[in-house]
Amino acid sequence: MSESESGTAARGRWTRAARIAGLAAPVLWAVTATIEVARANIGHSIISRPERFFSDATWHWPIVLLVAATVAAQVVAISGLHSARLGRRAAIYGGATILPAAMFRLLMAIALPSDAHGYSIDPGAITASHQLLLWLPFGPLITALVLRRRSPGLAWLSAITAIGMVWVGLWAAVWSARSGASQPQLLAVEPMECLASIWAAAAGAWLFGLPQRLHSAARLPTIPAPGRKSGAALSIVMIAGIVFVTGSFVPAYRPTIESQLTGKTQVETIHADAVDRTYRVHRPSGPDASPGLVIVLHGSFGGGFQIEADSGFDVEADRLGWIAVYPDGVADGWDAFGSTVKWGRHPGADDVAFISGLIDRLEASDGVDPNRIYVTGMSRGGMMSYRLGCALSDRIAAIAPVSGNMATESGSADVPCTLAHPVSVFAIHGTSDGTIPIKGGKVDITFSPMADVIARWRSMDQCDEASTQATDGPSTTTDWACSGGSTVSTRVVSGGWHTWPKVTGATAALGGSPDSFDAARLIADFFAAHPRVAAA
Repeated sequence: MSESESGTAARGRWTRAARIAGLAAPVLWAVTATIEVARANIGHSIISRPERFFSDATWHWPIVLLVAATVAAQVVAISGLHSARLGRRAAIYGGATILPAAMFRLLMAIALPSDAHGYSIDPGAITASHQLLLWLPFGPLITALVLRRRSPGLAWLSAITAIGMVWVGLWAAVWSARSGASQPQLLAVEPMECLASIWAAAAGAWLFGLPQRLHSAARLPTIPAPGRKSGAALSIVMIAGIVFVTGSFVPAYRPTIESQLTGKTQVETIHADAVDRTYRVHRPSGPDASPGLVIVLHGSFGGGFQIEADSGFDVEADRLGWIAVYPDGVADGWDAFGSTVKWGRHPGADDVAFISGLIDRLEASDGVDPNRIYVTGMSRGGMMSYRLGCALSDRIAAIAPVSGNMATESGSADVPCTLAHPVSVFAIHGTSDGTIPIKGGKVDITFSPMADVIARWRSMDQCDEASTQATDGPSTTTDWACSGGSTVSTRVVSGGWHTWPKVTGATAALGGSPDSFDAARLIADFFAAHPRVAAA
């Protein structure tokens, strides 16, 4: 066999390998994603805890091997364009972007969780995921530019794939951030990898000649090559998508982002139990000499950034000269009353010890008034507020659960709770809340009726039987005077949903809704009126 014949045979073998690898890429990716989802312990939401995809050490190495096989298939597929003598530059330039993406994906997969339980992600994996998302769309994009003359069909498909990656990646990250994910970019990895794998399959099919055969058999009109006008149009579509996604995200989170950029909100870390815990602390420009402290807890699968933005409590902290803290839970959220082995219990992550240590630190660093320490929270954060009110009653002056609950695993409000000091309570709940029903009952766990929860606190705080009521639109507020000047108060919102009530431009434009009131302002005023009282 001559040298030229040997080279031709080698190119033929390489092309066949590229064909098969390209078609295998989406299958390998689907298997990888299935294993990740099955082992991820995602519970309630895939969106808000994407890091759980990458934190299971038991199945870690099989996933790494499958990921390696997938990215190898993508690289082989794009290299096959050169071996087929149909796109040398596509292979060179496209491979130069796919290879870094493959390297960063493998680094992300190899980086193990930073703690034994997988509650946090190694910083190296976070950096690698950012680089992966940056490089991944360039492979299809460069292929589109290089092959626009030789294969307009594959060029169009590649361009659309690249734009789809950017759009899908942005949307996934935005909605993940809105749901409270501490690492929202990780959710974008999955759909972008899916598109990359499908594109690799298209390259494999193209190397087999399948599109050309189908085109000839169906006698379809010739696909024109992407020109300057079509390229400009695709660029406009991509830019418009970025602007649209950013435009919907920035208004909702602009104040929180600005607060962090200006240094008023800072992200800090404290070690509690066996885990390093993070929290966001907002310090007003002119704090009191001995400021109050409000701890705001997010809901299930949420995060400190999300509840800081959604609650609007930074505004109240600035108004009162107090400090607002937004701690991050681990995994699915807080270990509140009613937690089970499948939801809420986290070995090595003691939430009460975390909050207690957080109070200690801020008392020492910021001179927080020990008589003005408060806790509020939404959903499971509201449930944790009740638990902290019991466990830290010698330190916490008042709690304000929003759409929360207090119950044993069987749904009884008779949880273990003995108060060292009276703790004032201001509970907000909507009658149309389907996530934590105001009348209690079984949803994902069993909840106690709100009336039973409030009756328990009225008993513990030694409240009067008589009450006062006030109506504000669809909301009814009921107050009980209790021992030592403490108060138990409820605001029941007729038609209210499972949400943190606030006034927004949208609700104002629609004429308001049952939840269209400023819960943060009401809670802050309640806290200001209720410092810690002496033991009964």
